[in-house]
Amino acid sequence: GWPQCVHRQPSCHDVHCPQGTTCNVVNGWPRCVQTKTTIRRPACNDIQCSTGTTCKMTAGWPHCVHRQPSCSDIRCPKGTTCAMTDGWPRYWPTCVPNKPACDTVRCPAGTTCQMVEDWPKCLPKKPSCTEVHCPAGTTCQTVEDWPTCVPNKPSCNDIHCPAGTTCQMVEDWPKCLPKKPSCNTVHCPAGTTCQMVETSPRCVPKKPSCKDLRCPKRTTCQMVEGWPKCVTTKPSCNDLRCPSGTTCKMVETSPSCVPTNPSCNDVHCPKGTRCKMVETSPRCL
Repeated sequence: GWPQCVHRQPSCHDVHCPQGTTCNVVNGWPRCVQTKTTIRRPACNDIQCSTGTTCKMTAGWPHCVHRQPSCSDIRCPKGTTCAMTDGWPRYWPTCVPNKPACDTVRCPAGTTCQMVEDWPKCLPKKPSCTEVHCPAGTTCQTVEDWPTCVPNKPSCNDIHCPAGTTCQMVEDWPKCLPKKPSCNTVHCPAGTTCQMVETSPRCVPKKPSCKDLRCPKRTTCQMVEGWPKCVTTKPSCNDLRCPSGTTCKMVETSPSCVPTNPSCNDVHCPKGTRCKMVETSPRCL
């Protein structure tokens, strides 16, 4: 039942091992033992290859092998270009002549360069309508890839029709046809007007209107069943002048002068009083 001091079990925390060793607990005691080492396989980063060779990993080991040549290693003379050609068992960069193109060909006048089976050839230029001057009455058209002067199609601009006829295109051909009659060519006598009746212009009597009728005083023109008539004008307050103190009002469709209702505007009250309306009458109070 009493506290006692006992030995603490030592551990690797209490031991400093020399380089190349590491601490392991053996039979309950820390021991410095030789560190196990593993050999790292070399890689291409660990070797330097000679000029013209390059490192490649073969079966897990780096080897210097001859580098495959490319077009970046050679300069070709003018007129040639580099291409990788089959030089079994490898492809080799080779300078080969450039393929001819129209850019490098100068053709004589009247010809133009065209590629025929991957080869530039100078061929006669095909004429076009821009180079052809056609005589009057004809126009240039391309017929089977060749410019040809063909007669102009006639139009109404090319013919003059006699009086009473007008030009119309019939099946792409201009023809003079009788003019359709219209009211534009008809002069009707006074009191009549032109109207188209079954595709023909006719002079028919004008229907009278209020413009043709003058009505006496106190009457006005009104259209009654399609005819102008003078009817008595209904009287209104505009026709009546009322005396002072009265005003015009319509009483059963007739204007009448009736007394004006007095208001405070018509009354002058003595000093100390004011006008007020009492049962529709002004009073000074």
